[in-house]
This record gives sequence, C-alpha cells and structure tokens, in this order.
Amino acid sequence: MKYRTIGTDPKTRREVSVLALGAMLFGSRTDEETSFAVLDRYAEAGGTFVDTSDNYAFWVDGSQGGQSEELLGRWRRSRGVGDEIVIATKLGARPLAPGTGYADHPGTRAA
Repeated sequence: MKYRTIGTDPKTRREVSVLALGAMLFGSRTDEETSFAVLDRYAEAGGTFVDTSDNYAFWVDGSQGGQSEELLGRWRRSRGVGDEIVIATKLGARPLAPGTGYADHPGTRAA
C-alpha cells in the first residue's frame, strides 16, 4: 500500500493510504456482516482512509442517512480501531426529516 501525507500542520497532519475506501452504502444497502468483512480486508491490506458522509443513503425509505457513520463506529469499537483509520466525512447536507432531500433544506434552492 502506498501512503500520502494530508495536512501541513505538524500537530494534525496524517499519513493515509492513497487508496481510500468508500463507505457510502455501508449500513444501508450493504449489510453489516458484509461491510465489516470489507473493512477488515481493507485494513489488513494496509488501508487507512475511509470516505463517508452523514447524508449518504438518505434516499432509503424512512431514512435520514448516517447509517455508514454508525456502522463505522460499531466496526471501530468491535475491532479496537483508533486513530490509525482516518474517516473523511462531509457535513451539512443531511436531510432534516426522513423522505426529504437537499432541496428541502431552508436556504437551499433547486438547480
């Protein structure tokens, strides 16, 4: 696995794998057992950079998203994973209620 430094401040910069694992469907379309197996294999191969977002999977019936982050938290706790795995996430686009979307946020307009 190849690694790259992200950040410039010596206090916060990190070495992460150049191959990031996308966790968009973990906890929603991809069940927990399969998601954990993928995460385990990724970490065993030296992967250290997982990409997710609090709004992924908001389109699943009755959901507001956040399933991938919740699953990542369960996986980290169950495996004793700490700061060696960096989670990249985005904020601010999570629907306010199940069944709504980005355009339903106050101050957002449809394109």
